[in-house]
Amino acid sequence: NFPEKPSTVIDLLLELIGPEGTLVMPAIPLRMDPERVLLIDREPVSTGLICEIFRRHPGVVRSIHFSSSVIALGPQAEFLVKDHQTTETPWDPASPYQRLMELDALCIGMGIGRFLASLTPLHAVESILRHQIPFFADIFRGTITYRWRSSDGREGEHTFFTRQGTFDAARFGRNYPKEQYVEFRLSNLWLWSISARDAVNTGVALGRRGISMYKT
Repeated sequence: NFPEKPSTVIDLLLELIGPEGTLVMPAIPLRMDPERVLLIDREPVSTGLICEIFRRHPGVVRSIHFSSSVIALGPQAEFLVKDHQTTETPWDPASPYQRLMELDALCIGMGIGRFLASLTPLHAVESILRHQIPFFADIFRGTITYRWRSSDGREGEHTFFTRQGTFDAARFGRNYPKEQYVEFRLSNLWLWSISARDAVNTGVALGRRGISMYKT
């Protein structure tokens, strides 16, 4: 029921976080074909109109990744995106997702379902636990290799482990202490927020207890 344009939502978010804040959105490439070169700065996103409008916003930078890139604007943007094409999984320590934890970022969901229904940084849980627990190691079966090229002339090749298995993040979210997150309804939309640290650290603690968002 919001009467304004997608760009207005972006402007409101930037105003809320101020010039010292960094705004980050998911930017999963629209076409994922390992046989073609990923032109990362030109590839549209599959994560919705607001994200696509933000991708085109002046000053926005994008991480290089075949399946899990992000776009960012602000003082920490370069730190977040710079090494994504070097990771073994899309959510490793050098990825934007674990770096969001380092920066104590706040994750928000707007109109994407109830709490934790869709939160890509949550996949850092299996990236962390894959070296510790066989169940999580088994989630990663096989690899993808792709070539990429950026508009500044850089290019390269990246191989990463792919994730297998179905999961239900919303159902998993019922295990989170209610004091860790905020959830409310605005008109016909559910909105929620949680810190990246709490989202991942609680997920890791639950995983060590045998509780996972993956269906077994």
